Amino acid sequence: MTEPAKWKVELVNQVTSEIEQSPVSAIVSIKGIRNKQLQQIRRSLKGKARLRVMRGTLVEKSLENVKKDHIGDLKEFVSGQIALVTTDMTPQKLYSSLEGSKQKAAARGGEVATEDIVIEAKETQFPPGPMISEFQKVGLQTAIEKGKIVIKKEALFVKKGEKISKEKAKILEKLEIHPITVGLDVVSAYYDGLIFKSDVLSITPEFVMGEIALAFSRAKVLAGSVMFITKEIVPELIIKGRLQAESLAIETKFLDEKERENLIINSRAVVQKHETKENAHKEEVKEEKNEEKEAEDATEGFGALFG
Repeated sequence: MTEPAKWKVELVNQVTSEIEQSPVSAIVSIKGIRNKQLQQIRRSLKGKARLRVMRGTLVEKSLENVKKDHIGDLKEFVSGQIALVTTDMTPQKLYSSLEGSKQKAAARGGEVATEDIVIEAKETQFPPGPMISEFQKVGLQTAIEKGKIVIKKEALFVKKGEKISKEKAKILEKLEIHPITVGLDVVSAYYDGLIFKSDVLSITPEFVMGEIALAFSRAKVLAGSVMFITKEIVPELIIKGRLQAESLAIETKFLDEKERENLIINSRAVVQKHETKENAHKEEVKEEKNEEKEAEDATEGFGALFG
């Protein structure tokens, strides 16, 4: 049996040690990333995480050597163009950091547009010449004005979901339009015996708080409709009851004209006071939320996922 190359053995041993010593290990996709951008990402991670671009088989071998519960489950995510990241950051912080390091880049041709690519009507830097035919070849309406090629009409150049042709990619680069977002995409991350996939890591504390607020609002509406009495809906029920009683009194002529007018004025005042109080409370909640610390403080109490 052929012995593995010495450099492979040394690399696997080194990576095994890095995984052992790091609380978090993640598989990331490097598909579509150019070398220059990869080096920029390495620099942005310096001191926070280690990025290893290596063969999938070597990553798998390194994972097999690690003595951590369920760390081997990461192997199922080792496919395609991937790299290994080891770090002391929590999975969510790593995900946020990598998302924040993504950059816009020129299209090469063959990429799928993630959104509509629109070219506005504008003056270009190009003088009259061969560029006119190149613009017209891809469907742009042009003219010559003041010695420059001018795009006369805004155009939906590439629709969302369509592939960007090489011809159109060339024009976009000449117009300095960079429609492609490049960066490391977290495929999965290991932490404390658990595997977190990207769809879980993309859930932010702000999203969770928003969902809680929405659920609370819906619960109040439901409680009011079925008369399930709680302290949160009592003020609304009292106002609703008063308005219904006053409406009944007016309909049955239980009050004279002057009393009815006073009743309507007082009712409006009560409703307005309640609405003012509710709006003030909402503003207080909004201000408190804006004063909260970002990522680190907001993530406390969300368990292993949020640190």
